[in-house]
Amino acid sequence: MYAGQITRYHHRAALRSTTTKGASRMDMEKARAAFDRFDADGDGQVTPEEFKHAMAEMGDALVTGPVAEAVIKSKDTDSDGRMSFDEFWQALQR
Repeated sequence: MYAGQITRYHHRAALRSTTTKGASRMDMEKARAAFDRFDADGDGQVTPEEFKHAMAEMGDALVTGPVAEAVIKSKDTDSDGRMSFDEFWQALQR
C-alpha cells in the first residue's frame, strides 16, 4: 500500500463509523478523510472520473465510467454532476 492510499477495509470502516445518528466529530473527520481520498484535485467536489480513478486505485477495476456516473448521480442532490462533502455526508446518514 502506498502512503495516503486508502484500502477497501479502511474505506468501509470509515463509512460504517459515520452511519449512526448523532455522529461524533471523530466520525465526521473519518468521513472527511475518506472523501478527500476521492477528491483528487482538492476542489471539494468528486467527479465521476475522480470516483472511478480512486476505486481503481483501491483495487476495484470494475467501476466503469457509467457505474461511476450512476454512483455520483445517486448522491448528487443539487444535480451539478459532482458530489460535495455535504452530499457525501448526507448519503452516509441514510
